[in-house]
Amino acid sequence: MKKDGKYRFTLQFGSESDEEYRAGEFLEHLGNKKSAVIIAALNEYLASHPELQSPYCKIEVKVGSNFNQEKVEQIIRTIVEEKMAMLQLSGTATPRTEQVPEALEQDVATMLDNLDLFG
Repeated sequence: MKKDGKYRFTLQFGSESDEEYRAGEFLEHLGNKKSAVIIAALNEYLASHPELQSPYCKIEVKVGSNFNQEKVEQIIRTIVEEKMAMLQLSGTATPRTEQVPEALEQDVATMLDNLDLFG
């Protein structure tokens, strides 16, 4: 909003992703110099993407998930490995990893395939 010859905006975002955290910490570190940095960054970006200034340009913002598929797959593998290790420690006879029943492997594969729903 422009008032008294100055533009005034409020900017607020979370810190759930590494990108948000890094940007937030950087802006926090700038103190009262945020405006100069934002103006310089936006002008550089607009110079690289002049099409954004066209009145016919449609700007679309896409917000992605905080996790990528590789990270989620690793988390699932870690959980499965921990559960299998706990079963072995408790004395429950469990097959070695290479002898895991085919049904369990199919269930894990199905879980990993369904991760597309989150991305």
